[in-house]
Amino acid sequence: MSSKKYPLRIARSAHGIRAQDLRTLVKKAWWARRWIAMLEGMRLGPRLGRGRQYAISGQVVDLCIEGSQVVAHVLGARPEPYLVKLDFTASCANAEAEGSVEETLRDPLVPARLLTDDLPLEIEEACAWEGRSLFAPGKTWCSCPDWHKPCKHVAAVLFILGEEITRKPSLLLDLKGIDWEAVLPPDEPVAPPEDFSGLRLSSSAFASDDPAPLVTRLGPVPFWRGTRKCVDSLEKIYRRVRPVAERFA
Repeated sequence: MSSKKYPLRIARSAHGIRAQDLRTLVKKAWWARRWIAMLEGMRLGPRLGRGRQYAISGQVVDLCIEGSQVVAHVLGARPEPYLVKLDFTASCANAEAEGSVEETLRDPLVPARLLTDDLPLEIEEACAWEGRSLFAPGKTWCSCPDWHKPCKHVAAVLFILGEEITRKPSLLLDLKGIDWEAVLPPDEPVAPPEDFSGLRLSSSAFASDDPAPLVTRLGPVPFWRGTRKCVDSLEKIYRRVRPVAERFA
């Protein structure tokens, strides 16, 4: 009895959003490691690796975030991209603990850290107290015919989203419908300087061996579409202009 053979399906070449630092994601902030652990916990099997490769090769054509909803198109082997939808809406399973996150946000240090792209561990603990996960999407859906769900297209979108969350963790709260900005004081207008004649560039700015320390610290450019990492391209430019800037300093 001969087993049924299926034709090899190769994804079409795409020029969409490319993941830049997936291989080092687990070495970054604790919430990046939680995100990868969430993906691995979805038990996708080989689909997880294929989704990772889709994210790296730019198969995610576009991605739109509106509140707790994420809508993306992922190009596979077919001419038309598949539609992927993620819903991060999470209801409180523990009604008695409702409001724990809001109470945590009343601590001025918590929103202050969020503004500096740092995620306090207390927020995850507050969400867990309310009976909901800070990381896992509530629902996932894809228009592809794969009967294994979540599929590799969903995984690709989650990998791309994970890079953006690593860079800006407050996006997690936005996806969960947590209005953390409501506790911030209103912005006060800042008067621009009349001139820049008193400014001087300090030579300490060139103390690092890294030609582009600020760019490196900022991390991946959100939803980058280039074939090379943006940081790598900018480092070459900074290396060429640095000697001139040092002379001016």
